[in-house]
Amino acid sequence: MTAPSYLPLIEQLASLEPPVFVFGGIAEDALLDGSITRPHGDLDVLVARTTLRQHLEQLGALGFAEFDVLFESSPGVPLVLGARNAGLNVELGVYDELVPGIASFVLPTHPNAVRVSLAADTLTYPVASMNGVPIRTISPLALYQLRQAFVSTGVFGPPRDKDRVAQARLRKELLRDAPEADLSPMIDAASTTTSR
Repeated sequence: MTAPSYLPLIEQLASLEPPVFVFGGIAEDALLDGSITRPHGDLDVLVARTTLRQHLEQLGALGFAEFDVLFESSPGVPLVLGARNAGLNVELGVYDELVPGIASFVLPTHPNAVRVSLAADTLTYPVASMNGVPIRTISPLALYQLRQAFVSTGVFGPPRDKDRVAQARLRKELLRDAPEADLSPMIDAASTTTSR
């Protein structure tokens, strides 16, 4: 599997309505370099819980018919779903929009779960281009905050070297003027409320 094989799928995802948003390593490649710079094991896509069924149908039409729940916020509330087709892996991160325009999600930390809310520009960043194809990503600040949330909660394990490198590049190249206080997501005790 070679990384460029994700490009046709990325282009298809950029035209979906309601919108979906690429995050993770491929989004970092797009925003930092405008091209795929290394192999990627999956394509991370952020979708709203309120439109999850619709997006599962759309992705099914693109060949990703069987999604498995990989991680839950709480029993029965999926946070990450994954599917595979033709050697490509797609992972859907599911966000809630308890406040209009603000993407948030619950992480099952110990002893209590927390709700992470991302920056106000998370879902409004302009469509970018990567290797000549359109790509709709979350904002650079949201990319940074998302990794900060995972690191500070430890829910997905310790940061990897490539995570540290990406964070440093985002900070230096795209967030150099951002106040330090804005770089961390809002993390609060979670209630059981999610939009369904």
